[in-house]
Amino acid sequence: MSSQNAVSPLLRSLSRPHGFEPLRVEGRLPESLRGTLFRAGPGLFERFGASLSHAFEADGAVTAVRFDGGGARGACRIVESAGYREEEAAGRFLYNSAASWLDRMRAARKGTAKSTGNTSTFLWQDRLFALMEGGLLQEMDPATLDTLEATRLGVVSGAFSAHPHRVASLRTTFNFGVRYGPKMLIDLYALPDEGAASKLGTVEAPWQGMMHDFIATERHLILFLGPVKLNLLRAMLGLADFTKLFQWTPELGARLIVVPLDDIQSPRTFELDAFWTWHFANAFEEDGGPCVDLCRYPEFSLGDIGEIEDKGPPPLLTRLHLDMKTGSTRETKLFDVPCEFPQLHPRVHGGRYGTLFAQTERRGADRRYPGITRIELGREGSAEWTLPAGHVPSEPVLVPRGEAEDDAFVLDLVYDKTSDHSYVAVLDGQHLEDGPLATVHFDHPIPVTFHGSFAAAR
Repeated sequence: MSSQNAVSPLLRSLSRPHGFEPLRVEGRLPESLRGTLFRAGPGLFERFGASLSHAFEADGAVTAVRFDGGGARGACRIVESAGYREEEAAGRFLYNSAASWLDRMRAARKGTAKSTGNTSTFLWQDRLFALMEGGLLQEMDPATLDTLEATRLGVVSGAFSAHPHRVASLRTTFNFGVRYGPKMLIDLYALPDEGAASKLGTVEAPWQGMMHDFIATERHLILFLGPVKLNLLRAMLGLADFTKLFQWTPELGARLIVVPLDDIQSPRTFELDAFWTWHFANAFEEDGGPCVDLCRYPEFSLGDIGEIEDKGPPPLLTRLHLDMKTGSTRETKLFDVPCEFPQLHPRVHGGRYGTLFAQTERRGADRRYPGITRIELGREGSAEWTLPAGHVPSEPVLVPRGEAEDDAFVLDLVYDKTSDHSYVAVLDGQHLEDGPLATVHFDHPIPVTFHGSFAAAR
């Protein structure tokens, strides 16, 4: 994850936005693979002759690949939010660190922001949304990728994070949103598979910081606040670019705020040594309290985006055992190979599980070996697809076939540096080591994408 100032082909603006068109297929696509893969990431790293300080500020691009049981069509479109259209009309940036100080102050005074949709896609009740760290849900047309209107779903107070998590047994997706002010407030939301969204309540954070991801179980929402402090005054006055707004402050330690679903106003806070996580894998309940699985970094960095950290110790899959009676925690390392972007079968989200898939990176003396790995927790059977040299993977997306946790197609959007184009690898989750069943090729590179989802054909 190189910084914007580095020369990285994944951090270039989308070269050719387009609607759905036929894609070249190598190999044979499974007949049962029917539906659409959606992925989101930053799509425009420069506009109006100016470059952005960080990818998190970029207007998003949503990429889609539609599988029909034998062929595939693909599309890639910029998220043309209301803020994007306002900037196009003005001929300049209005909302990020590349905007003038006056324009940033004007936006801060009005309390307006741009919903860039540059981090993830979210499917709920047949609707498609592009999400970002701190904005509203930006709705997109799943049939065309046309940008629709941003929405609060009738309940969102200020922001809706880019990391909703569904608990399968509750048939409900949960999420949070952060509001900054005299205190940092965390709003909690529930989106049932059927029925209207609701706001569950609000909890207060111990300091103004960055909250990127969380996780949910059948009984608790578990919020992570790392020792990263936001300089709120600088942010509000537009006195620094995005990369200089957050400071690693390890003496604060980290916090897990455990919120009971049946008593939102009675959270329990666990204090831990300093560490950082961008992404959780899963969490589930044991007799003493929740077990929380995450990709643990020893420290925070905004330098790398979309790949495994290449400076300092890498992230390792780690389990935190929380004792609700004593308030103590215990830590277990689950896998020795650096990994990120963990995914598991939707059937076991929020409950006990034994298998997950992740983007991994083995490190040799001469080069690094990126892969997509099936990780079997506590038992033999892990497997890996190691990518060819010059190929860069992304977060795997699972398409379930059956009830077994590894019985899924694994879809991965890959950038091929050798030919400067992107393709989707279709893998068998039970036979990753055999490599792709088929690859589906765009005729151009797609900028870095962070997270995705799959809508099965009806």
